[in-house]
Amino acid sequence: FSCSRTRLKMVDACESEQTALLKQYVLSRQDELSKLTEAEDSAAGPKSIAPFVPCAASRIPYVLQAARLGPDDVLWDLGCGDGIILIEAARRCGCRCVGLDIDADCIVSARARSEKLSLSDRCTWLRCDLLSLPKNTLSGSAAPLGDEQEADGIWKDLPAATVALAFLTGHGLVKLAPWLHEEWQGGSSRRLRLLTCVESLDTAVDFQEPDALFGDTNELDWPVCRLHERWGVFVVPPYGETVEAWCATPGVSLKLSRSEAEATEPAILPKILTEDEVETVNSLGRLLLAPAEEADGDAGPQLFDISEEQFHIAAEAALHKLGQHQVLYLHSEEVRAKLNAEQVASLEEIESRLLDAVSVADSSSWAMLHNRAEFAVRSLEYHAYTDGGSVMDPDHRDDGSLLTVSVLLSPPEDFEGGIFSTFRAGPGQREPVRIEHMLGRGDGVIFVSEKRHNVSAVTGDRRALVMELWDRPRNRHGRHN
Repeated sequence: FSCSRTRLKMVDACESEQTALLKQYVLSRQDELSKLTEAEDSAAGPKSIAPFVPCAASRIPYVLQAARLGPDDVLWDLGCGDGIILIEAARRCGCRCVGLDIDADCIVSARARSEKLSLSDRCTWLRCDLLSLPKNTLSGSAAPLGDEQEADGIWKDLPAATVALAFLTGHGLVKLAPWLHEEWQGGSSRRLRLLTCVESLDTAVDFQEPDALFGDTNELDWPVCRLHERWGVFVVPPYGETVEAWCATPGVSLKLSRSEAEATEPAILPKILTEDEVETVNSLGRLLLAPAEEADGDAGPQLFDISEEQFHIAAEAALHKLGQHQVLYLHSEEVRAKLNAEQVASLEEIESRLLDAVSVADSSSWAMLHNRAEFAVRSLEYHAYTDGGSVMDPDHRDDGSLLTVSVLLSPPEDFEGGIFSTFRAGPGQREPVRIEHMLGRGDGVIFVSEKRHNVSAVTGDRRALVMELWDRPRNRHGRHN
């Protein structure tokens, strides 16, 4: 075996969703697809080099991030299927898109979807045989051959690709690789980079060939960047640029839609804080909340006489002074002014420990902090729940933040209820499913901030420490200030 075959492949974080789609679109439709084996305009036909399976929704944001797309880019999808990746690229990144596929129904569907979303000016869809594409196709200066392809029209004036995506099987990649290599070399002046999903060009195997396992899978010497391998995305940098140089160049930050954030998995970290650290936070929290509980209270501003921003600040402050669920902003200058130097230093040490834990979890789970020019603490909050306290808004999210960590500070025997839950949406699910996380004292759960989460009603005494990170300078006041 060659060295490329001995590479250990990282587990694909999107594998379960992608497998479910494979079962839905291919494995469960064998009888139906067998009737199309002679149809030349079908992904199940003789000219197809891969079956049609949509890209897992959880993979799409990582494809867009890995491609480093901007409004001046042109993304070609070789085997575009239903066009969802190109539509998201056009919608989110503002780039031009060209989708090619052998399947006529897929092209019709993709075109209709882009028209419905008013993206027709950015998206072009063409039916063609990928293995019949001539040289210089990706430069926009060649027209594929064949009457059936010319009938689909508008091959003229296609924009030259700066990014080409090929989400194909190993068989498809191996068949397309010689042509793709020439296109890649010819696109060096416009920094053409290539993307593949699940399979990488340097390790792809055509299992339809009997001796495939015994050959060199990287005869073309593809350089492959694996920064996004965790999500099954691989990048071939522009021709002439090393993988090291590509990886060292800052890319674009990740952007997740709410539905994509909902699909992410939280990370559970047992004993993220030590017993001493938990006790330190609890002691400070009880010390600082005691005066607030005894105070007569200030009527505060008249809510109808202030701006919308001030209204949210005042409303949040009022809610967080309620006895059932009090919140203390440990990150704020107002709170830290009440502490001595030793207490501030202890808080800063705990905050640093949480930051390290979040960074490690993020690098292996979501990459929300990767390629961020700036990220900092938005809030470090001490939460005290007593009888009836909860966070039960069904749409509760930490809007505007990147990542959140919640640490239980109380022994579970001190309260009933108070279960921390997140919600997860998956393939075929109409409504997200509530996932309950049973935490012990000092345990933490880290999650994408726009993911919905709740705390059920408490009976007893439940304490927690919550930290949010965002892509702005450190916040030194209340969460909305």
